[in-house]
Order: sequence, then structure tokens, then C-alpha cells
Amino acid sequence: MKRFNFVMASLAIFAALICALALGARADDKQEISDLEHKIATVTTGDEAMKYYDSGDDVVVFDVMGPPREFAGHKAVHDHADEFSGIKDEKVDFLELQVVSDGKLALARSVQHFTGKGADGKPFDSTFRVTDVWRKTNGQWKLIHTHVSVPVDMKTGKADMASKM
Repeated sequence: MKRFNFVMASLAIFAALICALALGARADDKQEISDLEHKIATVTTGDEAMKYYDSGDDVVVFDVMGPPREFAGHKAVHDHADEFSGIKDEKVDFLELQVVSDGKLALARSVQHFTGKGADGKPFDSTFRVTDVWRKTNGQWKLIHTHVSVPVDMKTGKADMASKM
């Protein structure tokens, strides 16, 4: 009976240790993804952006800026990101950011307030929603999907670029 109790206690301690390690890894993942989200938010060139995206052609970006409806594949995502190369004095404030991770895949959803000046020098101010899907590949988190959107007033069909709620 003592041997049985010892084995059961040992298994319980082992299980608790594994759970603690797994939860610690996920907390680290959340901080790492949060840091990456803040870094990529101010990227304005395709070359900079692609440091964060997976190198495969399964990457997709759904952006509020279009057409097209989607930018699929490494080259299309790169070229779309290059469209922001004229932006100056950009500033991004995360109004909300939540990260969920299982250690292999992570989802980051945020509301971001973006200000800056376009290539023409005109200021802009926009609030939008971003959902990013990250995959851990060779020990590094890489984006595989980005979806940027704004609320739309269905009565008028107009986008709410200054969304407060």
C-alpha cells in the first residue's frame, strides 16, 4: 500500500510539473507574440514585413485596403506591404490586444489606432481591427494569416474608420 501511495504521489507531482511547464511556455508565447505584434504594426515596407511572415505560399492577408479581396502568397503579401512605403510619422496605439496560444499556433486579435502622414503629406487617422494567426516553425513565430477590418454601418454602407466601440 505504501508503494502504491508513493507511485500515485509521484505521478501527481510529475503531472503537476508538466502542467506548470506547459502553462509557462504559453505565457512566454503570449508575451513573444505581443512583442511581435507591436513590431510589425509600424512596418512600412515589404522587405520588413516579410521578416514576420512565413516563407511559404500559404500566407494570406485580407486587408481593408483593396481591391483585391485578398493577397495570397508570399509575393502578393510582400507587394501589398510595399504599398505602405510612403507613410511617414506613423504611430500605432493598441487599444486592445489579446493573444491565445497552444505552443504551435497563436491567434492575436487587436484594435489599433493608427496615425501618420501619407506620401502626399496628408495626415490620416484610423482605428481598425486586426486578427493575426501565427505558426511556430523551427522555433520562430511566423504569420500565416492577417485579417484587417473596420465596422461598417449597414444602413449607409459606410466604413467607420474612427470606430470607438
